[in-house]
Amino acid sequence: VVLVLSARAPRFPTRPFAMGGGQFSPSSMRRVVASYRSGQCRSWLVVAALLGLLGGSRIPLPRGLNSAFAGFNSPVATSRVAPDRSSAQPLRLTGRATPFQRLRHVAPLGFFSWPSDRGSLKQKLLQEIASAGRDASGDAAAPILEAFEALEATNPCPLPLESPMLKGEWELLWTSSESILGKSRPWLFRPKDDEPILQFLDPVAGYARNLEYTPLGNNMVEAEIAPLDAEKRAQFVSRLDDFLMFKYGAKESSGGTYMPDGNDLGKTTVGVRFKFFTLFGWLRIPAPETATGILQVTYLDDDLRLSRGDRGNIFVLRKRSIDKVA
Repeated sequence: VVLVLSARAPRFPTRPFAMGGGQFSPSSMRRVVASYRSGQCRSWLVVAALLGLLGGSRIPLPRGLNSAFAGFNSPVATSRVAPDRSSAQPLRLTGRATPFQRLRHVAPLGFFSWPSDRGSLKQKLLQEIASAGRDASGDAAAPILEAFEALEATNPCPLPLESPMLKGEWELLWTSSESILGKSRPWLFRPKDDEPILQFLDPVAGYARNLEYTPLGNNMVEAEIAPLDAEKRAQFVSRLDDFLMFKYGAKESSGGTYMPDGNDLGKTTVGVRFKFFTLFGWLRIPAPETATGILQVTYLDDDLRLSRGDRGNIFVLRKRSIDKVA
């Protein structure tokens, strides 16, 4: 059973597994296996493995296995507490592991706590953004970019345009786009620091809307979106380099700097055609024909989205609700 479960694991662990609040090393693993082969508490090991797979986390340790678990940082029969990693050496492993290699680093008792690599990477990214701020750039943004790329590589939703999770109101947590942050605009035209920058997406209806709050009122951009065909990518490359106040003073790469590709392009990426710009909540202006863009969703879960635009900008957004803000 353990072999089957370990074979299904998509990634090889990058740090020791936690087990009842502690951790084990390969040497501890070998002592456990040796105890099993010698017949020492063999029946207990089998029962514990089955109980552990059902979610058990506090299984008393027979006296006969005390020496086998001498390498753990904390006793097995403990409450769930944060393990002490001060002396633990991470498993530095590269490449894809075979099922046997994975099995060597899986606790055979079954009552271990699987490490959530994606969860820890997600928390790392959110912590970096909270520390640096929404408008972090330059050296201050380097840790955010590193955490972004690490989490992006663990994307649990490879076909986001087909997922119901994509629809909803998303709050911008951080972006590398100067024009969206409006840093170079006159103060009255900039998004308020204490108000969210929002994006609503409805891929089924083919609708998108960006919303920002400025001292003079709310600015809004509405657009049509549709799955992007590889043959039509050139038609949607961003060409609107200066329009109204949205890109005032912004220094950004030209459209087409980043061009997503792949067989699933139409299931991860949309072509954007802007339709209307609304200034200060009342002045509605039709967008020019050159107002286009490309947006790719590179990570999606139930409350976090990572995206890339064709100007090379990246975006981190958190879901606020499934419904559009009025």
